[in-house]
Amino acid sequence: MRKSVILITGANGEIGHGLISSLQERYQQNIVALDLKVIDPEIRPHVKESIAGNILDKALLDQINAEYQISEIYHLAALLSTRAEFSPVAAHDVNVGGTLNLLELAVQQARSHGQPVKFFFPSSIAVYGIPSLKIKQKITKIHEDEYCFPETMYGCNKLYCESLGAYYSKHYQRLSDNSLPGLVDFRGMRFPGLISAVTVPSGGTSDFAPEMIHAAIQHHPYDCFVRPDTTIPFMTMPDAIRSILELMSAPKSNLTRQVYNITGWSASADKFRDKMQSVYSDANITFTVNEKRQSIVDSWPADVDDSAAQKDWGWQPEHHFQNAFDDYLLPGIKAHYGK
Repeated sequence: MRKSVILITGANGEIGHGLISSLQERYQQNIVALDLKVIDPEIRPHVKESIAGNILDKALLDQINAEYQISEIYHLAALLSTRAEFSPVAAHDVNVGGTLNLLELAVQQARSHGQPVKFFFPSSIAVYGIPSLKIKQKITKIHEDEYCFPETMYGCNKLYCESLGAYYSKHYQRLSDNSLPGLVDFRGMRFPGLISAVTVPSGGTSDFAPEMIHAAIQHHPYDCFVRPDTTIPFMTMPDAIRSILELMSAPKSNLTRQVYNITGWSASADKFRDKMQSVYSDANITFTVNEKRQSIVDSWPADVDDSAAQKDWGWQPEHHFQNAFDDYLLPGIKAHYGK
C-alpha cells in the first residue's frame, strides 16, 4: 500500500521552510520534500522523505507517483523574476514545463486514488502590466481581472500557469462524469513583495525594500535601484505562510476564484527609507535608478484589491507597515545578524 503524503517542491526556499514547519506543527502531515539541492538540515527532521531532483525529470516524477499516494501538492519551485529576464527559455522550461509536469502528476494521482488532488500555486503581482506610470497613479487598487498584461517572462509564466491550473481544475477530464469534481483542485495566490526577517534578499525585482532594511540593520550603505516614490504592495513571510494554509483549508464551496490577490500593506521606497532612518540615524540610503528594473516595478500595481480573499476565506493580515517592523522585522533581523 502506497504511503499518503503531501508533496512540496522548491522545499529549500523560505516559503518551503515555513510551510513545512507549519504543516507539521498544525497537522502532523507526512511530507515529501523535493528540491534541486539536498534538503536543508533544519527542515530534514520535519519531512518523511527528502528528494534532490528536478521537476523536469519525468522519470523522477514517475517514481514519486508509483511510491506515494499524494493528497496535496504545494508547487513552490520556480526560476525567479530577475534570473528569468536573462534566461527566458530556461524560465519557460522550469516555470511552465515544471508546472505542467506537476499538474499531470496530480491527475495521475487523482485517477489512482479516486479523489481530487489539492494543488497550491504561488503566483505574483508580476502578472500585472500597467501600460504607463500616469495610468498607475490614477488607479487605487487592482482587481484580479484587470491589467493582466505582464511585461516580464516571469509574469508571463505565472499568468499562463494560472490558466493551466484553471483548465485542469475546471475543464479537463473528470473522475467519472460531469457531476463529480475535477481531478485537480487548483488554488493560486498572487503574492506581493515578500519581506522576511530570516532570509537575506537575493536580488529580486521587489527586493529593494528588504535589501534596504537588511543593509540599515547591518550599518551598511544601500543604493536603492528604484525612485523614492516607487510604490508596490508587500507582506511579511509569516503572513504569506498563514495565507497559504488558510486558502488550502477553506471549503471548496466557499471559493469563487481559482486565483486570489493577497496583500499586507502598500508603501513607497522613501517610506521604507524614512522608517529605517528613524530607527538608525546613521542609515545611509541613496537612490540610483536602474531603468530596466524601474520599468518593471512601474508596471506593477501600487496596491491590489484582496476583497475576494477576505470574503471567501476570511483573509486578514496580522502585519501592517508599523507592526511588521516593530513586532517582526526589526527584532527578527537583529537576531539573524546577532545584534
